[in-house]
Amino acid sequence: MLGLALVLAACSKLQAEPDADRLGRRFIDAVQRDDWPAIDPALSAGFMADPDHAPKIVLVRDLFPKEPPWRIKLIESERTRPPLLRRETRAELSTLRYLYGFSGREVAVDLTVELAGTKRVYDRGQKLTGKDPFREVKLYRVVAITAQPVTPAAIKANGFLAPGKGLVHLAFLVGLVGSPVMMVLTAVAAARSPGLKGKWWWVLGAFVGVGTVWINWTTGALGAEWQAVNLFGVAATKGQSPLAPWIFHFAPPIGALVVLLRLKTLPQQNQA
Repeated sequence: MLGLALVLAACSKLQAEPDADRLGRRFIDAVQRDDWPAIDPALSAGFMADPDHAPKIVLVRDLFPKEPPWRIKLIESERTRPPLLRRETRAELSTLRYLYGFSGREVAVDLTVELAGTKRVYDRGQKLTGKDPFREVKLYRVVAITAQPVTPAAIKANGFLAPGKGLVHLAFLVGLVGSPVMMVLTAVAAARSPGLKGKWWWVLGAFVGVGTVWINWTTGALGAEWQAVNLFGVAATKGQSPLAPWIFHFAPPIGALVVLLRLKTLPQQNQA
């Protein structure tokens, strides 16, 4: 077992924050219709202050045909809460990714919204069921919007075998494969060392990785997080969007290195 876990988004219906999703669909519809009286009030203060906000919205609008979409699908939803100590100055963000289907064309839309507050609204349906007729809804404002047509070339560019891969990709692939291989070989060596006390704890320790290193396979962008401890810690993820890149992760085999150092300190006569 190499410990490679292929993590794909679930095929079940995606559940997003209902009020954020409601705003997102209304806003994108207004963009397609070029309805600026509906667009402007939905923008956050920061987006509105951007002198290029109108051209950015027009770029998205120009990707839509005049006809209404025959399919709208929410394909990904992510919510980012601000750190506890900064919640008074930073808003909660939600990123919504939609796939709009038209006759002979698909457009992927990324929309980021921020939580701007709440308000109580009258709900006649709740009153008819004997509940409190007023309910609280969340108010969102648009922070950013981008769109990209879904074409065979764009899909191919985000594939694993897409051209343009360089030494960074090769080096990362070596680490991605080498990390679990080193863990397994080290665990076997520990299991075969008769003089190693607490042998099975050392075997388990060989599979411990500290931190995570990741790569966006399409762009070659690298990143790392060191505040995590993983077993194996090797994964490949790809979002539901046809334009989503592959993201590969592996945990540096720190546990295996510690076990190897421990094996080196054993007296030679105790080695198998």
